[in-house]
Amino acid sequence: MALITNIGAGIFTKLKYKADSTYTLPTNDSTHQAFITASSGDFDGATEVTGIREFPTFGKPANIVNVPQYGQGISSQISGQSDAPTLEFSLNYVPGTHNTLQGLVGDGNSYVFMLDVKNTTTGDNAAFYVKGQVASFEVTPSLTDSNQATLTLTTSTDYSGPFADA
Repeated sequence: MALITNIGAGIFTKLKYKADSTYTLPTNDSTHQAFITASSGDFDGATEVTGIREFPTFGKPANIVNVPQYGQGISSQISGQSDAPTLEFSLNYVPGTHNTLQGLVGDGNSYVFMLDVKNTTTGDNAAFYVKGQVASFEVTPSLTDSNQATLTLTTSTDYSGPFADA
């Protein structure tokens, strides 16, 4: 497979995670291939988060700082240090399916998360990796729709990717 080369809806996008046992996130396509196929880093054996309704935006956010300039009509802008973003996923809540995920909240462990953007069930993709923790899992009962939950992840590294699967 290759990176996605056309526009489309990412309706087959997935979120997977594995416990962080000192993984080094991939930095290029060859280290990505080694990462997903190595016995200690086989991401195909990772746990998939199911029932996701909505994915958040992700990546490196901008942090623009306005700097006043004495005697000028407008301030200038400079890039500052970006804050690590939190990721909030909306899920169709199924207690039996999401019980394990709920147990990860506040466990103090770090995980490697893979966001695999796909437009079709098979074919081109764009995999992104980030390390972080499961911060919260909040359930919202609904009388008119499916029960929902909000999964919040904190991130502790920059994003690595996009990479294509072999």
